[in-house]
Amino acid sequence: MHENYRWRIIALLFLATTINYVDRQALSFVMTDAIFKKTLLGLPPDTLLTNEHLKQFRIQMGLIDSAFKAAYAIGFLLIGWLIDRVGTKKGFSIGIAVWSVASIASGFISTVGQFALVRAVLGLGESANFPSAMKAIAEWFPKRERSTATGILNAGSNMGVITTALLVPYLMQQFGWRASFLISAVLGVLMLVIWWISYSNPKETGALSKSEYQYITEGREVTDTSGLKSRFSWLQLSRYRQTWAFCFGKIFADPVWFFYLTWLPDFMLTNNQLDRKLDLKNFGIPFLIIYVVSDIGSIFFGWLATQLMKNGWTENKARKVTMLICALAVTPIYLIPSVHSFTGVVALLALATAAHQGWSTNVYAMSTTLFPSGSVATATGMGGFLGGMTSMVVAGATGYVVASFGYKPMFIFASCSYLIGLIVIHLVMPVLRSVEIDNEQLTPVA
Repeated sequence: MHENYRWRIIALLFLATTINYVDRQALSFVMTDAIFKKTLLGLPPDTLLTNEHLKQFRIQMGLIDSAFKAAYAIGFLLIGWLIDRVGTKKGFSIGIAVWSVASIASGFISTVGQFALVRAVLGLGESANFPSAMKAIAEWFPKRERSTATGILNAGSNMGVITTALLVPYLMQQFGWRASFLISAVLGVLMLVIWWISYSNPKETGALSKSEYQYITEGREVTDTSGLKSRFSWLQLSRYRQTWAFCFGKIFADPVWFFYLTWLPDFMLTNNQLDRKLDLKNFGIPFLIIYVVSDIGSIFFGWLATQLMKNGWTENKARKVTMLICALAVTPIYLIPSVHSFTGVVALLALATAAHQGWSTNVYAMSTTLFPSGSVATATGMGGFLGGMTSMVVAGATGYVVASFGYKPMFIFASCSYLIGLIVIHLVMPVLRSVEIDNEQLTPVA
């Protein structure tokens, strides 16, 4: 029986991920506010919004969202490299500080250009979350527990959306849309203090028992004391199939997830064929349902892969079968634009988001076993960069697509992306296995 200090670290990462998503999600709910729309369009408060105004607003939001995704992608690449060099504690602290400053600025600006700039800065800061978290999991957990740990961590993103859905509409009604950004900024500053006080790596943690430390480090690769033997550059990582298998897991899933996060509030609010209508007063409950189910999916599919491996399955088989289940569970979402039942739409969205989180959990957990610990953040950053760049392109197009053709093309895209992604991952790497480290020369594995 081992002590459980490592699970405190997961609780800390869960909290950080929750606050990270509150900061980024505030805009997706604020964009449903009529006063915000008029502010962004430069219209007087008493102007009656027309369909032409709404079309223009959606196009502008697509461009603003694209700016966030571009910076988020670039930030992923840079912060992953930085974290592997300065450490998890310092690297993540820089990210939290940057995103908190951007959140504060969001409450004081009024034009499309200003919002695009601030969202880009927010994207740079927020990109630190998952590379930091995955490196922390690689530092604190043995390989056999990383899927479960990643599932719990990943559930923090859903908790962030739930918190935003319950908090932001109330704040907008009571204090106006600017208050929403300022509250999220306060949470970010608090998280920075908590993180700096609470986190350290296992070697520097006095409260960690010797037996738990041995349990955590059991079976790890042997490196020199600085970890340099397992530290890969971007160019070196790009020569490995493992890197591309992980990257394709991000490329095919990230654009869909970001589409959900940014556009679902608008879709639910403006879908006139539903048998129930949403407004700011009742926004919280359907999103609570959707993302609680997503939390369950994140934890369940992480647990499922872990259990399959405990029952003797190889990691290759356990991960790919679990990801196949997730990919198949997403496919019914193409039906959403033709569903009239509000309950039916919520159910389909809950299933799709739960399946996405299961996919994401297994892709992230895969990175902690494919790569040595000294390169986990760099590799995660590369995958996040490519996923983010793909998301940037999709985000820029989404505003135009929705304004011109409605939401149906986007849901069709979402329904098939994961299956295509799994096929590509399997073609790139039929059998998942770790990068082999040659201490004399880092030679790519064929």
